[in-house]
Amino acid sequence: MNKDFISQIVWVSYEEGGRKKIPSEGVRYCPLIRINGAIGYDDWSIDFICPNFDETNLIKFHFLVDDAPCELLEENMSYNIYEGNRKVAELKIIKCNGSK
Repeated sequence: MNKDFISQIVWVSYEEGGRKKIPSEGVRYCPLIRINGAIGYDDWSIDFICPNFDETNLIKFHFLVDDAPCELLEENMSYNIYEGNRKVAELKIIKCNGSK
């Protein structure tokens, strides 16, 4: 079962190795989220439509695949977001919703 997640996103600055420009409003964005597991970590693709980041840092995302480990994401926990090997943002989960 795939869930939707509401989270706050904090972008890593370009000077710290992040994106040169954050995605524009309305852009579909599918980065990787790194989930710490029992052995190492796993990277999974997430999907969301970018809001106007000048107005809000809240996003609503879901995993691209139905069998992703939704149960490993916890409210009030933070997770790193990557484009390839480059960390571009951090997400703090605010709320886990039911099926999408």
